[in-house]
Amino acid sequence: MTKTVSLRIDTALLNSVDAASKAEQKDRSEVVREALELWLKRRTIAEKVRRHREGYARHPVGPNEFAPVLGAQTWPSKPGRNMAV
Repeated sequence: MTKTVSLRIDTALLNSVDAASKAEQKDRSEVVREALELWLKRRTIAEKVRRHREGYARHPVGPNEFAPVLGAQTWPSKPGRNMAV
């Protein structure tokens, strides 16, 4: 279900939106919906990054935390050779 909303927008921005939407053969409403969806996704990602940073600030990575994983990796000595298993 959709609802009709009214909003105020700067004339120059509206003209840019109209020109871009015409070039992509989309109507104004579709462009505004896409912009709002992207804004919401960006907010969600920003919140996850913030929580991630806070978690690492509370529990920093230890000096040898990744040593077992990094030590187990082997790389081919020359290009084209298979990795040792």
